[in-house]
Amino acid sequence: MINPRPYRPSVPRGRRAGRLRALPGLVAAALIAALLATVAAAGPASAGSGCGGHIDYFELTGVIDQVSAHSLLQQISAAERSCSNVLVVRLATPGGLKVSVTSLVNHIESATVPIVVWIAPQGAQASGAGVFVAMAAPLVVVAPGTTLGPVAPVNLDSARPENNLAGTGDAAMAALRSLAARRGRPVPLASASATISDTQATQSGFAAFEAGDLATVLSNLDGRSVTVAGHSVTLSVKGADLRFHKMSVWARLVHSADRPAVAYMLVLLGLFGLVFELYFPGIGAAGLMGGAALGLGLYGFTILPTSWLALAGVVIGVCLMVPDLHMGGLGYFTGAGTVLLALGSIFLIPHPPPALVLPWWAMLAGLVGTLVFFISIMTAALRSRFARPPAGAEGLLGGVGVARTDLSPDGEVTADGSLWRARTLGAAIAEGSRVRVKSVSGLLLLVEPLDLDEELREELKHEPPPAETS
Repeated sequence: MINPRPYRPSVPRGRRAGRLRALPGLVAAALIAALLATVAAAGPASAGSGCGGHIDYFELTGVIDQVSAHSLLQQISAAERSCSNVLVVRLATPGGLKVSVTSLVNHIESATVPIVVWIAPQGAQASGAGVFVAMAAPLVVVAPGTTLGPVAPVNLDSARPENNLAGTGDAAMAALRSLAARRGRPVPLASASATISDTQATQSGFAAFEAGDLATVLSNLDGRSVTVAGHSVTLSVKGADLRFHKMSVWARLVHSADRPAVAYMLVLLGLFGLVFELYFPGIGAAGLMGGAALGLGLYGFTILPTSWLALAGVVIGVCLMVPDLHMGGLGYFTGAGTVLLALGSIFLIPHPPPALVLPWWAMLAGLVGTLVFFISIMTAALRSRFARPPAGAEGLLGGVGVARTDLSPDGEVTADGSLWRARTLGAAIAEGSRVRVKSVSGLLLLVEPLDLDEELREELKHEPPPAETS
């Protein structure tokens, strides 16, 4: 007679196995977080080492925010440590955005490395905070077709004073005149709202010369004398190695989020990912990417002069389209959501300066993309989910599986060597418990927990036969 093994509940084993399965994911998440923190702290990378004998080149383009300003300061510090012959900063900006222009100017003025601001390429503009960055540098070069000014607003997000640099008007001009006096350079702008061309900037003495490419810039720098940290320095660039630098990957990603169109699209894509994960929970890829995109988009809107009421309208408008998914088409909720999404998009950035306008094509693409996602993509995905069970799924009926997550009521089970979405037909089922497949609905298994007798019978089925004795 075969004595059955004592029954041992499988829940603790399942939970321990679940924790062990989650361990690699937790380790990977920790490593990714550490890598991103390292990249963010690393700043611009430098090619080569040593002291002197090289020229550093860095681009400061787009709105000057805290990320790009910090990257510039890091590059200045790196050029100082490596005793760079000169640091060339290509500048093209509509102004600042929640950045301390006073701090940025002070760092450029006190730098011990010669800094040359090159306003380029052709057609570029240096406005607002960009005017102060150029004025603070020892030498300014302009490309043909470029524009300098206006100086106000210094920061695009508002007209409130930024330390000693007011956002608009006479205070900004007074701060610019004070900076120009320290640099021994004329103020070419007649007023805070004035703009001048590249030719006027050169004729006024604000810019040293015009150059349409980097080679021309470097060839005209050699032998020029500039004042650096109170001392006269003669630039020597002939035969020096040219090293190109850029913001780190993480910094460029965050810097791009303060563009209205990018932030807007990130928020919508984030909401799409979360909705998809809600209806098709699995390994969590859609949810993770959606959450990351949503977080990055919301960060961008904290920098931009955003109407949070309008942003709430955008989010609610997308969420209102969810109930109509079960009807597989248009409905009252979809109509209301479309109207709310459109209105929220229009008033998202109230009274924006030209550089911060949300483009009409971005609003149209967001509205059309949202309708396509809910009416076409999600509807088709849900129909596929609840369609006829895939080949082989019928063979799972009556079979036994193991709950890989808690089922309350939805979760995951392993049956016939595959991972399935499952739903309990009764009470909640703990992770690691054995379950019986009662029916199949599309890709969803409907299961019940095994009672003690069934557990014992399943154990006996897998009990190896007794060894024969002679």
